[in-house]
Amino acid sequence: MLKKLSNLVWNLLGAPYYMVKKIIEVLFKGSKKAIVIVSNGIKIIINSFSWILKQTTKFLKYIPTIIKAILKWLLKAIKESIAQIFTLLGFFIAWLTLTGSAKDIVGIAILISVSLWLLTMSTREE
Repeated sequence: MLKKLSNLVWNLLGAPYYMVKKIIEVLFKGSKKAIVIVSNGIKIIINSFSWILKQTTKFLKYIPTIIKAILKWLLKAIKESIAQIFTLLGFFIAWLTLTGSAKDIVGIAILISVSLWLLTMSTREE
């Protein structure tokens, strides 16, 4: 009976030790997995940032070319507009003579037609 009582006391006193030991083992295994997951996440983030930087530098190389193309188109548009100044003046005078909703509709139509005319400028070149 004394032996059973001593085993019971030993098990009761040893229970917190075994619980703490098991908790530490679980935390250690979990922390190893967490470290692996976090390190993989950091690798993914670093790879993503490096890919974004590479793509940005590739795009930045083309900015001067894009700006030149836009400026070239603007110069052509201005030249073309000067060549058609009397047509544009006629559109403007016609728009001024209208009133009400007709003025709105014709104004929108003029803006759309002039925009299309300028955007399709390169198709009319020889």
